[in-house]
Amino acid sequence: MSAARDRFSRGIVAFRQMREVVAYKEDLHVWVYYDQTDDLLRYEAYVIDYDDDGNPSTLAFVVDDGILPWDCALGDYLTKRRLRSQGAKQSLWDIPRHTRATLSTPEFNLYLQLGKEERGRLHHLFACEELRLKAMHRSTWQKRLRALGYDVIASAY
Repeated sequence: MSAARDRFSRGIVAFRQMREVVAYKEDLHVWVYYDQTDDLLRYEAYVIDYDDDGNPSTLAFVVDDGILPWDCALGDYLTKRRLRSQGAKQSLWDIPRHTRATLSTPEFNLYLQLGKEERGRLHHLFACEELRLKAMHRSTWQKRLRALGYDVIASAY
């Protein structure tokens, strides 16, 4: 706390803002997913927030989002296994509403087309892509976090 005392200011008190700490390894997450509607591999890098007890609570904000090329390992896998949709839908009328009935239909839900082993392989590829993106964009994403007022550390552990 500081108080300015001069002839122009009469003791106005201003509190110094505390900077929150973000552990890059634990607090920054990358969600990689296959958008069947647009036939795209997408990602979102986001930071989670914590409640007063220190438990993960909600999404704080999205640091970055983008589209992945099909020539990555995940894209190769989906293409070779013929798991991709027929292509981007050109009309809103072609896009099914995401209701329970629609999502329980294998035609509109990729995961219902896969066996347990294949789902595990796909989840492993998603996790590998998350690690690759975090390493590739580390410098850029850390700069964005610092610009937002965070102290960025490598890891909390």
